[in-house]
Order: sequence, then C-alpha cells, then structure tokens
Amino acid sequence: LRWTIVWDETSLKHGGAFTDSGRLTCRARCGLVWTFLVRWLMTVLTIGAVYLGMPLTTVWPLQDAIWGKLITYLGRACFVMGSGPWLFATLEAIIQAPRRGRQGVIQVFFVFLVASPFGFASFFCFNFLLQVTSCFKISTGRVSGWEVTKRAQAKAPGRSEAKAAEAGDVEFGKA
Repeated sequence: LRWTIVWDETSLKHGGAFTDSGRLTCRARCGLVWTFLVRWLMTVLTIGAVYLGMPLTTVWPLQDAIWGKLITYLGRACFVMGSGPWLFATLEAIIQAPRRGRQGVIQVFFVFLVASPFGFASFFCFNFLLQVTSCFKISTGRVSGWEVTKRAQAKAPGRSEAKAAEAGDVEFGKA
C-alpha cells in the first residue's frame, strides 16, 4: 500500500510536469507518463472491458448479427491474445519442471493459476483495491509526508556484523 500511495502522490503532485519541456528527453517523459498515469487509464479500460463488457456478452452473445463483424472479430482476437501469455507461461514452466524437481511441479501449478484469467482478475482486483485505498487516504488527508521515505531506525550492528565488517565484508562498507 505504501508504494501505491507514493505512486499516486507522485502522479497528483508532479503529473503535469511529466509533459513539460525541460531537461528530460521525450523518451523519459513518455516513460514517466506510462509508469505513473497510464495505469489509471488501463484500470478504467479493464473495468469497462471485463466488468461491463463480459456481462453484456452473457445477455447478448458475441455474434455478428448482434454486435457486428468488427466487434465480434476483435472480441475473439482479444480472447486468443489474452490466452497466449497464459499458455506460453504454463508451457515454459512445464518445460523447466524436470530440472527443478518437486519445486518445478509446484511452480507449474502456480504459474497456471496466476497467469490464468482467474489469476488476472484476482491481481486486478487486488491492485484496484490498493489504488482506491490510496486515493481515499490521500483525499482524506491521512497521509503525512512521503510514505516510502518513512524508515525504521537503523539497528546497531551486532557482534557477528561487527566481526564481518572487520574481516572486510563488502556488505559492511570495507572491501
């Protein structure tokens, strides 16, 4: 939730500056817009396509006579393109499973589940709830300062860390 709040704070505070001409290259500005702003557009499009479009097709089936040839073709093409990553991710996990042993078999199951339409819907719902909670906290003023910069106090090194530092361990600043 902290990272979602920071992304939303950044989007709200600096969203206009992403497109201003400044020292950033066009590529960098496009990257900022994609990372911080397009995720909201994608959320709205997903809500429209999955949670509005799918129930409509249960009432009015996806047929040429009802929706027209273009909509029918695009609906089927999107289904096939969406099934591709699920199929290929699962096949890759199956191919790698013998090398990984028991862990590989477990991985095949979870890749199959997470990359499936059910996994996508679950991941989308989780991220959507994070975004809604983040916006609620920001709009009600329950966020003080930048959330991600709040850190716990650093602990004093213990005996094993002090010995490792003396021995020249790279993680403790001595090489």
